[in-house]
Amino acid sequence: MNPFAFSSATMLLWGLAALAPILIHLWNRRRYRETDWAAMKFLLSAMKKNRRRIQVEQLLLLLVRCAILLFFAIALADISCTGGTNFANFGGPGSATHTVLVIDHSYSMAYGEEGQTRLDKAKEMARRIVNDAAEGDGFTLIAMGRTAKDIISEPAFDPDDVLREIDQIEIDPGVAVADLALAQVEGTLRIASRDFPRLQRAQVCLLTDYGATTWESGISQTNEQLLKKIEEMAIVRAFDLGQPTTTNSAILSVRPLSPFLTPGEPARFRIELSCDNATELPSQVVQMLVDGKLVSQKIVPFVDNQLVSIEMETVFQEPGTHSIEFHLDKDLLSTDNHYFVVVEVKEQLRIACLADNVPSLKFLKLALDPTDSAQSSVKIDTLSSSSLLDIDLLGYDAVYLSNVARFAPDEVAILRGYVERGGGLVFFLGDHVNAANWNASLAAATPQAPAIVPLKFDGPSQRGEYFLDPRDYDHAMVQPFRGQQAGGLLTTPVWTYYRVTIPEDSPAQAALWFGTGDPAIITSRYQTPAEETAKTLPQQGGKVIVFCLPASTASVDRSVEPPAAWTVFPTWPSFPPLVQESLAQAVSSQLDRRNRQLGDVFEGVIQGDLGANLIEVIRPDRQSSRIEATARDERLYWSFDRTNQVGIYYAKSLSADSKKIVEFAVNPDTRESDLTRVAIDTLPIGLQPGDHGFDSAGGGQISALPSSLELFRYALIMVLGLLFLESFLAYRYGAAAR
Repeated sequence: MNPFAFSSATMLLWGLAALAPILIHLWNRRRYRETDWAAMKFLLSAMKKNRRRIQVEQLLLLLVRCAILLFFAIALADISCTGGTNFANFGGPGSATHTVLVIDHSYSMAYGEEGQTRLDKAKEMARRIVNDAAEGDGFTLIAMGRTAKDIISEPAFDPDDVLREIDQIEIDPGVAVADLALAQVEGTLRIASRDFPRLQRAQVCLLTDYGATTWESGISQTNEQLLKKIEEMAIVRAFDLGQPTTTNSAILSVRPLSPFLTPGEPARFRIELSCDNATELPSQVVQMLVDGKLVSQKIVPFVDNQLVSIEMETVFQEPGTHSIEFHLDKDLLSTDNHYFVVVEVKEQLRIACLADNVPSLKFLKLALDPTDSAQSSVKIDTLSSSSLLDIDLLGYDAVYLSNVARFAPDEVAILRGYVERGGGLVFFLGDHVNAANWNASLAAATPQAPAIVPLKFDGPSQRGEYFLDPRDYDHAMVQPFRGQQAGGLLTTPVWTYYRVTIPEDSPAQAALWFGTGDPAIITSRYQTPAEETAKTLPQQGGKVIVFCLPASTASVDRSVEPPAAWTVFPTWPSFPPLVQESLAQAVSSQLDRRNRQLGDVFEGVIQGDLGANLIEVIRPDRQSSRIEATARDERLYWSFDRTNQVGIYYAKSLSADSKKIVEFAVNPDTRESDLTRVAIDTLPIGLQPGDHGFDSAGGGQISALPSSLELFRYALIMVLGLLFLESFLAYRYGAAAR
């Protein structure tokens, strides 16, 4: 049974209260015993003359009082009569309309022609729908962006309030997610039908530009099921605000070409750009601003729908954190004309190299720093693996571990804390590595944290003659060897290597293989569980690289007599380039941590005064937030998750002598720069654009939904009229009785 029909029928039962005056009258007649006495006879004789008149008057007053209760019960029951039916909605809810406005405000909606963006048009159309609605209609408002934001979650009945909220919607510099929006619409309709029974009719007005980035996901089976549920509760209206042809240029990505930056040395950056209509926009000027000052600019020629790469460079004279903005000339979509990068310029990179046998690190140290001078940009500390508990790993930019036999639980915790905070770990495997210990410590995942090294360690291979296989040189670590036959990669002699297996569900990938098909170099990115620690740690940790070969010639195969070396890889020409590429990969995660996307979490460390545990974060709009730091690993960490604006974020400690410093940059998801439209005929019918059901002349009036007569309004009018009549009759007949 319809719960609303049951509720209304129950309210109608209160109409029986109209019998109350009659019952009271009959009850009062039974309360008195009739006794004849002399004086009464004369009184009765006088009253008989007016009995009929008095009975008529009292009966009329009784009927008016009964009618008051009856019409009041009808008003409470909220009966409506739909046009074309005979009291069709008896016992049902009222006839007002619930309109769910869904406005796409992803940044492709900022595309504008003739001074009006797509979002401006969407808001104008939404205002027309609200202004042309009937009295008593309710509105909910959902902004469709990276999340489906309930701006008005429960039906609002004041059009001015709804219009005010529509006007305040701004561009979200992210990708709209259709799945979340449809799920939010379905939930909103279901809750409104339960809590607002008067809103008998419902419609969903979807205003979007039908960008392929958003709506290609609308074809999924899950979305079709959601749409089916929505259509059971409401009529869906879709409005297309896109254009068939567009002209937009965009900066898609920026990457430094140096693994690390030092003062006085050229810092080169590769910028990738695109344009979807080079006929209309054949070229653009790209400017490079460092710390707010223009340092370079270039003219970029475009080709339709093709990536164009250019390089720009600058020289940083001072160490520290610097902000860089790459800026395109203004076009019809300005959100993707800016790209921000934060870099850290260091006097020296600090690298820790640890091994059970410290002298065996000589080849690795030489490969990392061939100059071995005090003026070198890299400072190498060679340490025993037993000192892992005594050193501060967070003071190093990368950590190399060579042929370490075992790791204790405390040592694993230190390595996990280091890689969680963006540190790079590089492992070289040799004859000391204990597979059982590594599988139980580094390769073991827990419910709270993933494995540091998501591999299975099998042990040394059988002795043989093996060679390295770069396949197509696709991975960044081996790309420098493409076309370089003299690099020695293909001729590296290997007689024994450490066999590992990459599990099917592992995020690790091979960068280099042996001829047997076994991986020789494996890279992975430590992933922090977002659902557990999203408020305290970033989701992306540091890079982890595993070489299945030793970094020294000291690893030997003792199964033969005399014991023979595994490889001469550390002395071969291919060794230094691969070590340098591993260093670039290991320290790149630090750049990634300072350059985020919308919604990512940034974590910082308080430097200097540890007594001042309050941080002020200044957003690109110059508004600020105060963050309280928490102590971990003998440091004060703070995290910031309100990264909903594109630009540079600054921070400073609230101690007396602190200065504002650049902390990190946030950029949009550049998939929205692709203004390609979804193939409309691939969408479910209910999601396809069209204004059917609307009177185009009325600009938003519903024409397909039946009109209805709301009886509760007239019932209330009758109640008020009868109350005045009852008061008048009671006064009149009461006075006549006297």
